[in-house]
Amino acid sequence: MRISRSAAPHSRRRIRFQPRPLALAAALAFALGAGPQAIGIAHAQSTPAAVQHYDLPAGPLDATLTRIARQSGRVIVVEPQLVEGLHAAPVRGELTMEQAFSQALSGTGLVLDVRDSGTLGVRRPRNATLLAPVTVSARTERSGITEGSGSYTAAGPSSTATGLALSLRETPQSVTVMTRQRMDDFKLETLADVLEQTPGVTVDRQNDMTTFNVRGTAVNLQTDGNRRFANGWGWNSHIVHTLDDLAEIDRVEVLKGSSGLINGDGAYGATINLIRKRPTREFQASATVGAGSWDTWRLDADVSGPLNADASLRGRLVAARKDGKTFNGKETDSSMLYGTLEYDLAPDTLLSAGLTWRQRELRGAAGTTPIQGFDGDGNAVPRMARDYNIGADWAGYKQDSLNAFARLEHRFANGWTGKLQLAHEGIETPKMRIGSLRYALPAVTAQYGVYKDIESRDQSFILDLQGPFELFGREHQLLFGAGAYRHRTTLLRAGLPNLVLPGADYGQGGGIVPKPAANPSYSDDYFSNDRRYVYAAGRFSLADPVKLILGARVSDYEQKDVTDISWYNTNLREKGVVTPYAGLVVDVARDISVYASYASIYQAQSAKDANERTLDPEEGLTYEIGAKGEFFDKRLNASASYFWMRTDNTAEEVGLNVQGDSIYRAVKGVIRRGYELELSGELARGWQAQGSYVQNSSDLDSASATPKHQFKLGSTWQFADGALRGLTVGAATRWQSTISVQRGNAELRQRAYWLVDLMARYQIDAKLSISANLHNALDKKYFAGVTNFNAQGLFYTWGAPRSFNASLRYDF
Repeated sequence: MRISRSAAPHSRRRIRFQPRPLALAAALAFALGAGPQAIGIAHAQSTPAAVQHYDLPAGPLDATLTRIARQSGRVIVVEPQLVEGLHAAPVRGELTMEQAFSQALSGTGLVLDVRDSGTLGVRRPRNATLLAPVTVSARTERSGITEGSGSYTAAGPSSTATGLALSLRETPQSVTVMTRQRMDDFKLETLADVLEQTPGVTVDRQNDMTTFNVRGTAVNLQTDGNRRFANGWGWNSHIVHTLDDLAEIDRVEVLKGSSGLINGDGAYGATINLIRKRPTREFQASATVGAGSWDTWRLDADVSGPLNADASLRGRLVAARKDGKTFNGKETDSSMLYGTLEYDLAPDTLLSAGLTWRQRELRGAAGTTPIQGFDGDGNAVPRMARDYNIGADWAGYKQDSLNAFARLEHRFANGWTGKLQLAHEGIETPKMRIGSLRYALPAVTAQYGVYKDIESRDQSFILDLQGPFELFGREHQLLFGAGAYRHRTTLLRAGLPNLVLPGADYGQGGGIVPKPAANPSYSDDYFSNDRRYVYAAGRFSLADPVKLILGARVSDYEQKDVTDISWYNTNLREKGVVTPYAGLVVDVARDISVYASYASIYQAQSAKDANERTLDPEEGLTYEIGAKGEFFDKRLNASASYFWMRTDNTAEEVGLNVQGDSIYRAVKGVIRRGYELELSGELARGWQAQGSYVQNSSDLDSASATPKHQFKLGSTWQFADGALRGLTVGAATRWQSTISVQRGNAELRQRAYWLVDLMARYQIDAKLSISANLHNALDKKYFAGVTNFNAQGLFYTWGAPRSFNASLRYDF
C-alpha cells in the first residue's frame, strides 16, 4: 500500500487496497495525523454481497471505517479532520454495508455520504443545526466530555467503574452522570448542590457539615480517578471537599455499589468521581456575572484554546468568586482558580498538567451541632425559626487549598495505551473557632471547639496499561495497573470545657455565646493513611452479544491516629487484601443490554466496642442485576436495576461510655436491598430530561434517618422557532419519603415532602444570554437533616427557603 501526497491541502487520492492490515493501519494513522489527504480503498470485488456478517468492537472511527470498507470492497474517501479522535460504536450482526456504516457512525454526528461516482464518504448532516441540538465532538467520544453537548447524558466512555473505558450501557453497574449542561441549567455550584439533584444520592445536612450517602451508606470521593481523603476530627474532615466549587468540573460520575476494583478499601455506597474540564483545540471564552438572595453575587470566567499555530499546545483558565450570606445569617466567601495545559509531545503522546487553588471562608460557624429538637432526657425544645443560628458571630474559619496534577498518556501502535497520573494536594486552615448553644436544664450552655495549624497533605500516583488482544478469533481487552497514596493531617486542638450561661434563653441564638479563654492549652493530633495496590481487569468477548468482565485488586493499607484521647487512638494495618470483581453484559437487542455483577470492598474502621477493642474491618459485597438501553443515537440512556448488599462487621452505635464517647458493636450479615430506575438525555428535539426513582431498605435500626423512597426529575425545553425562539425553560423536582431519629419515647420526624426548582434562560443573540433560577419555588419548610446525639438529644437542620438568582453570560 502506498500514499500519494499532494501540495493542495484538501486534495484526495485513492489508495489501492492489498491484504496487509498492519500496513494499512499504520498508513491510515500517518495520513490522519499529517493532514487532510484522502484515504481510499479500491474495489476488491466487483459486486459486494448485499448482507455480510460483521463483528467489529468499539474503537477509533478511522480504523472501523477502514475495516468496513475493506470487508465490503468499496471505496471510501475520508477527510481526516472529520474523524480525528472519534470513537465508533460496535458493528455486529448480519448487515448490509449501509447498515454497518450507520452503526459505526452512531453518535458521532456524522452520516454516510454516497457520491455520484459510487465512492463513499462521511460528512456532517446538511441540516445538522436543526436535527442535532446535541453536539458530539471528537473530544466527547474520546473522553466522555459533556461540556458543549447540551445533553443531560454522557455519550462517551467512563472508566469510573472498572478502569476500562466503557459506555454506560457496557458497564455492569449503575452509573449516573451529572453533565455540565445539567449543572449550568439549574445553577448547581458546589458538590453538595449537584448531589442533591443526583439520582439515588441522599445529602444530609448537619449544620455546617454535609455528608453524602447512597443505598443507605457512605461514599468515596475521587477527582479524575484519584482518591480524595479527609481525615481528622468530624467537622474538619467533612468540610474539606463537600463544599468545593465545581466551576472547573466537566461532569460528576456516580458509580453505585461496592468499588473494590478501583478503590480497594472504602465505603460501599458509591464512588463519586469529579472529571475536570480540559483545554480545547479551538478558542472559546465566556464570562458570567450573577446576583441573588441574601446579598449573594458571583463572577465566573473561562478561557480555553490553542497556544501555538498547530494547536499542539493548549491551555485553559477557569476562575470563580462568590460572596454572600446564608439564609440564617452566616457570611460566606469562596474563590477558585484552575489552570491546565496539554501538550502533544508526539502524535500518540499527550502530556498534561495543572493547578487548582481554592479559598473558602465562613463566619458564624456552629460546626456539627444542629438545632436541638429534644434534650437528652427527652424533653421537647421549642421549635426555632428557619433563620435561627446557634453559631457564635465570632466563630468561623478560613481555608486554602492547592492541588497540583500531571498526566502522561501514550498510545502504542498495537492499540494499547499507557497512562501515568501524579497528584499532590495541600490544605491549610490556620485557625478554626467553633461556638454554639446547647439546650439543657436547668441552664443553657455554650460549647466550644478551637483548632489551629490544620494541615493536610496528599500524594498519589497511578500507572496503568490497557489495550486489546485477540484470542480464539475474538478481540478482548486487558487492564493492568498499580498505584500508591499517602495522606497526612496534623493539627493543634484546644481542650475547652462547656460554659454554663445562667439566665440565657436558647432562642437568643449563638450571638450570646462569649469567646473562649484567650490562651487555652493545645494537644498535638496526627492522622495518617497509606495505601499501595496493584490491580488487573479484562473484558472478554465470549460471543457477539456476550461480554464478561473479571478483575481483582490487591491492597496494603495502614492507618494511624494519635491524639491525647486514648479512645480515639488507632493503629490499623492490613496487607494483601484481595477485592474481586465480576460482571456479565448480554446484548439482547440492538439498543438494549441486560447485566449482572458482583463487586466487593473492605474498610478498616476505628470504631471501638465497650472493651476499647477496635472492630475488625468492615467487608461489603454488592450483587446487582439490571437492564440498560441506548436510544436515539445514544442521546438517551435508560436503566433499571436491583441491588442486594451484604456487610459484615458493620459498626452500630449501642451507647456511650462514662466519658461520653460512642460505643459500637459489630453487626454481621447486614442486608441492604432495593431497586433503581433512571432515564437521562434527549426525549425529543429540544427536550432534555433526567429522572429517577429509587427504593432501598436496610436491616439497621439507624436506617430510619435515610429515606426509603426517592424521586428526582430535572427537565428543560428549548423553543426552536416562533416568537419564543431562543427561550429555554425548565423545572427540577425532588421527593423523598419520611425520615426520623428516635431516643426513648422522643422522636424527631420529617414527613415526606416535595421540592421544586425553576429555571429560564433567554439567548439574546449568538453571544449573550440571561438566566434566572428559583430554588425551592414553593418555599417548603423542611428538615435537611435529623441527627441523634444520644445523651445530648435529637437535633435538626433546616433546609434553605425560597431563593432567587439571575445571571448574565457572554461568550466571546
